[in-house]
Amino acid sequence: MRFPSSDSVDLLWKLQLFLSYVSAVSDNHASCKATPNTPSWPSETQWNALNTSISGHLLAPLPPGAVCDPTLPVFNNASCTFVASQWTVSDFHARDPLAVDQPNWENDACLPVSGVHCDLQQYPRYVINATQAAHVQAGINFARAHQVRLIVRGTGHDYLGRSTAPNSLSIWTHNIRGLQWQNNFVPEACQLPAHPAIKVAAGHRMFEIYDAAAAHQSAIVGGQDPDVGLGGYLTGGGHSPISGAYGLAADNVLEVEVVTPLGDIKTANPCTNTDLFFAFRGGGGSTFGVLLSATLKTHPIPSMTWSHFEIVQNSPTRQPFWQAAAYFHTQLPHLVKSGLMGYYNISSISPFEPSTPLILGAGVWIINTSTSTSALDALVDPVLDHIQTTYPVNITRSSRYVPDFYDWWKVVYPPGAVGTESLLGNRLLDEKALSLPVPMIAENLAAAYPDLIFLGNLVSGPGVWNAEPAGGLGAMTPAWRSAVVELSSNQLTTSPSLYPKVTPVIFPANNATARAAQASLLTNKYMAVLRKWAPDTGTYLNEADVNEPDLPGAYWGEKNYKRLVEIKKKYDPEGVFWCGPCAGGGEWKVDAEGRVCRL
Repeated sequence: MRFPSSDSVDLLWKLQLFLSYVSAVSDNHASCKATPNTPSWPSETQWNALNTSISGHLLAPLPPGAVCDPTLPVFNNASCTFVASQWTVSDFHARDPLAVDQPNWENDACLPVSGVHCDLQQYPRYVINATQAAHVQAGINFARAHQVRLIVRGTGHDYLGRSTAPNSLSIWTHNIRGLQWQNNFVPEACQLPAHPAIKVAAGHRMFEIYDAAAAHQSAIVGGQDPDVGLGGYLTGGGHSPISGAYGLAADNVLEVEVVTPLGDIKTANPCTNTDLFFAFRGGGGSTFGVLLSATLKTHPIPSMTWSHFEIVQNSPTRQPFWQAAAYFHTQLPHLVKSGLMGYYNISSISPFEPSTPLILGAGVWIINTSTSTSALDALVDPVLDHIQTTYPVNITRSSRYVPDFYDWWKVVYPPGAVGTESLLGNRLLDEKALSLPVPMIAENLAAAYPDLIFLGNLVSGPGVWNAEPAGGLGAMTPAWRSAVVELSSNQLTTSPSLYPKVTPVIFPANNATARAAQASLLTNKYMAVLRKWAPDTGTYLNEADVNEPDLPGAYWGEKNYKRLVEIKKKYDPEGVFWCGPCAGGGEWKVDAEGRVCRL
């Protein structure tokens, strides 16, 4: 095959596939996706024809860790050292056609460790380096015609593992580029008020969109991490540092352009293809088609006043600290109603010595036009004063005015580290959950986070609760419309930080037993406490527990889920797109041979 990889590497691929084929059961499952070790897999001639049809944009890449495998012709010690040095850098993964941020989704099949043996069959077999809609259409049509498993990958920043799959065809949207500012945008075929907006192609990451909007003295409701990609973020709903004022990212989408599973290019907005417009705003990625672009409402860059405080355990036992933390949580409904946004975490002062004192560190802000911090101080100080006089803790605090939120955010919040095996879970807590007595909340916090970093995201508020976007609300769980805080279950992996990152439950590489144990703890212990605490709410899709027991209800809500399944059947009757934690995912399963088969 004449793709951008060496002939010798391709021969190794063929050898692995031949050995698999020899041991495979004959291909007698017409309802299963094709794999390279079955007769229904496309021939070399058919793959070559696909490559020709997209002007050579079909890749047969090796994972970056392949340079560490001495059995492969690309082995090189210097290159291996370089890849290992870049393994925790999200930009490195985003620019690679295969790499994802959490290698457990690839079964740790090719880590950058000298002497590693790479299992190439754990990765997509081919990648379409899409730069235009026609490339996406060709990939979808080919996968549908040949029953090849199809996935979509932007940056690989995906806590649910949807952006990679063994023996699949991957559509890589990273190089679909284009940013277009529009002063007075009106969605196609709509008679709606015009808005300042920016049309963003699917390949862009948040920092690029932020810079483009800032050139027009504007901001978007975008991701916390500047390396997050557009497609997965929007299709998950998208919370933001400024969501409390302006709504979720999905509430700020004015129009999308997509390629459907039938290969059709569609424009979806409040007036055209409204079902797709609903699904692409919170219905989940890799399900309803491929996003080509989204037009996003913009806002004037806000100024803000910001406060940092730390509450430190000052007693030989932890119970008083948990009482103080619980009181803090009882005050969140009032604080968030008053416009407070931000992030906080609780962990040990020394994260790898869990017996050391606990600390609650927070960075919070309100958007305003005043250069004085008096309004923010009037909100936060009474809460901290009560904690200081009631519980045995030490508190430090400071506040200041920030004239340009975006410039400040770029400096204080660089991209997060990646490259570790990890799983994540969260729960949205509403005012009802936070109105329990302090001792009950303290008990819940201590039970849910015995040895973990406790991450709280104050990313809801009036802007989310009162959102009325044209075309109606998107598909994300209705629990967002009453949520006060998103709590995440995270393992102690970093020291307390003023701007806490998502630090998921982690486990050693290439250790299936440890992974299963941690997954069970996450679902059945840590998250079980939060589900019992707030049984009627839900979860933020993009940071959800992949093993959530009530996946439809927690991810989307039953009513939204039912509608999503109907949309899925309408636009994807053949199941071109599939992933387990996706709408309609329960209609397929992975069998003992690793094939995806319809139930």
